Amino acid sequence: MRYEPLPPKFHAANRARLAEAIGEEAIAVIDTADLVMRNADAEYPFRPDSNFYYLTGIAEPEAVLVLVPGHANPEARELLFVSGTNEFVGAWEGERLTEKEAEKASGIKTVMPLTDLPRLLDRLLERYRVIYMNADESLSSRQSSPAKRRAHLLHDRAPLHELRSALPMLARQRMVKDPAEIGQIRRAVAATKAGLERAWSAMKPGLPEYALEAELTAEYLRQGATGHAFAPIVAAAKNATVIHYMKNDAPLGPDDLVLFDTGAEIGWYAADISRAVPVSGRFSKRQRDLYAALWRVQQAGIARSKPGESIVSVDNYMRELLTEEVKKLGLRGPLIKYYPGHISHHLGLDVHDTGDFRAQLEPGMVITCEPGLYVREEGIGVRLEDDLLITKEGCELLSKDIPSDPDQIEQLLSH
Repeated sequence: MRYEPLPPKFHAANRARLAEAIGEEAIAVIDTADLVMRNADAEYPFRPDSNFYYLTGIAEPEAVLVLVPGHANPEARELLFVSGTNEFVGAWEGERLTEKEAEKASGIKTVMPLTDLPRLLDRLLERYRVIYMNADESLSSRQSSPAKRRAHLLHDRAPLHELRSALPMLARQRMVKDPAEIGQIRRAVAATKAGLERAWSAMKPGLPEYALEAELTAEYLRQGATGHAFAPIVAAAKNATVIHYMKNDAPLGPDDLVLFDTGAEIGWYAADISRAVPVSGRFSKRQRDLYAALWRVQQAGIARSKPGESIVSVDNYMRELLTEEVKKLGLRGPLIKYYPGHISHHLGLDVHDTGDFRAQLEPGMVITCEPGLYVREEGIGVRLEDDLLITKEGCELLSKDIPSDPDQIEQLLSH
């Protein structure tokens, strides 16, 4: 495999917590993600549903987890359904997990063919009237998913049953990371560091932004990543003032500042790092003034990130500091003109991971710290983003080995 899978005991503990939360009078039906068509008969690379992977460790399509906490038979309280390998799948995609292999990966003793699921669900619906699913409760969505389709199917099949979303429960569980998860995030951050340094070493005037994206991609794959955690942003000069710029097709100018917002994904866990670096290897005075102002704010925000605070409280604190810095820089207008986004978010299986922005920070949570300044009239955009592990004493800067101090950036680029 590209990555070291998490131990089955990790997934077993996650299932036990969810089973306790739903209680013995309910069941949970958790679907993985679809194989998504790109065009014609070509598919995007498969990426498992984050909650399904969190509970099972299975990274294959066409799989379903059923939890029945109140079942009299302990071996029927956790049921995993997998598709296995038929002749077509074997010839075109390769072997999928056998039931024994799925049992070993997940720690679930009862693994059955996916074709057995309808019959078993019919029997469970006779006994249980409350069904939790990894879909929201609205029965409406901008896009289809196996969980959403199953919710519609069960609503039609058993209209008197109560369908509930397990997503809030899973969101609370996933906010505090297990040491095994933190290990995957550390690996993702290390791969991102390697990718950024490779891309920075390739920078030169005239090179297109996508050439730097290619350097990131090559190094992430070399590091064993499953790919990018999200579509990377490589934005030179004025393109960096567009927060979600993704064209990555403009040439680098000799005096440009290039914004990188990127992260490798290792074992389905994300890193998320932003830096702004000069093509020439040295900041202009104005670029350095903007960068240094933002860096001071970010350092204060990192120091403020500790148990008892919340993402919102740290966000508000940094906004106050950033407002003062904007004034000192001679920029006119409210802060929202120069930074309209959120400053931080949770990080994990999803790059914008599940979690309550207002919840008090606790040891084991992983968050980002990412203030930005986007000065469109000057064609300069700067964003600094680092990944933090909340500890008992404060926080650990997981991305401390990726230079952010402007002097360190210039020193690295001079080599």
